Amino acid sequence: MMSDQPCRAGEPPAPLMMKASPLDGESLGQVTFLHVRGTLDASNADDFSHALASHLARAEVTETHAVLDMTDVYLSSAAAVRALDQVTRGLAAAGRPLPIVQPRPHVREALRLAGLPGIRPHATVESALRGLRSAPHAGPVTPEAGPPQPPAVGDLHAEVRGLRAKLRSSALIGMAQGILVERYGLPGAAVAFDLLSGASQHRNVPVRVLASAVVTTPPPGRAPAWSDHPPVPTAPFLRHADVSPVERRRVLDAAAVEALAVTGARSVDLLCAEEAQDTLVLEARCNLGEAFADEFAEVSRLRAPCTVAHTTLRRVVVESVATDPVFAGPRMREVLLAEGTRSLYCAPLIGGAGTSVGVLSAHWPAAGRWLSGPQERALEALARDVATWHEWYRRSVVADALDHLHRTARP
Repeated sequence: MMSDQPCRAGEPPAPLMMKASPLDGESLGQVTFLHVRGTLDASNADDFSHALASHLARAEVTETHAVLDMTDVYLSSAAAVRALDQVTRGLAAAGRPLPIVQPRPHVREALRLAGLPGIRPHATVESALRGLRSAPHAGPVTPEAGPPQPPAVGDLHAEVRGLRAKLRSSALIGMAQGILVERYGLPGAAVAFDLLSGASQHRNVPVRVLASAVVTTPPPGRAPAWSDHPPVPTAPFLRHADVSPVERRRVLDAAAVEALAVTGARSVDLLCAEEAQDTLVLEARCNLGEAFADEFAEVSRLRAPCTVAHTTLRRVVVESVATDPVFAGPRMREVLLAEGTRSLYCAPLIGGAGTSVGVLSAHWPAAGRWLSGPQERALEALARDVATWHEWYRRSVVADALDHLHRTARP
């Protein structure tokens, strides 16, 4: 029997609901799937945490496992992440973090940046069940398993990065709110943010990306090509990863993985240009740690290999990270050396308009030129494919979100 337990309903069209559904997990015993649907924000975060805590307590009493399915959830508030942390933090001490199914890119990114110790994100239900089977000796999750434990250093780093990212994004979102208030005669910034959030959810475009588009795109009537969609890209790396071009986070992750494959590099990072603030923003990384993510989260016009490649539209080869004068200060050099990077190859993502929309960088643990001619050509071909996708995404998916925002906001 499926039971419904609503968290506090939000505003239409996406009230938040939680449904509990039992499943026979064979060797696992009983598994309770907690399916949440709707928008999770500051208005219903407390009710969500109470409902989740109640279900977890019931799972403990009935000796069942719980899996939280967030497939149909939109996160639009840091309060929502904090609420999830409050309920699940004690589970980490018990060694049984709560499995969470959360394939939406923006949810996955929010939880990754938050680094919550009491959860284990999974891309699919099957993966969550496999995770439970891998620890059959452990009992069901326990909401109150001993005294609270201090967060791990990695969790603190992730939390700090998340706070810094919020701080950077808040200025950009504030600019977009001001433009919307003036353009549409809105009563205030809160209404403008609701419009941004709604348009973001309409096409699953990150609020930061949409806010940048609001700031840099001429208003309706002055931009006749707002919805002039180019052909959908069919790049090989998209086919290899079997990813839809509308899934921004998965596309960028797939591009980084493909760069590893075609170059044999030890690690890879991908930065995209943030037009509104004239910076490069770290969007994907492979085999690079928290210190790198913190240092390269946002790179301004200071002199660095990636910014040189971006501004000159030419590849930059750093044969020796330890001695190359391309670094404006010691910190970036120190971080790269600590990561084991001794040489770099930075390829600008040059689109059809002849401008750079980002940089794809391959790292190598030895000094010198290590890419062969075919590897260089493969990496630069991949960089062109990513740039083509980026332009398509901006002119189609983001344009659709802008159009939705315009149609919703106008009187």
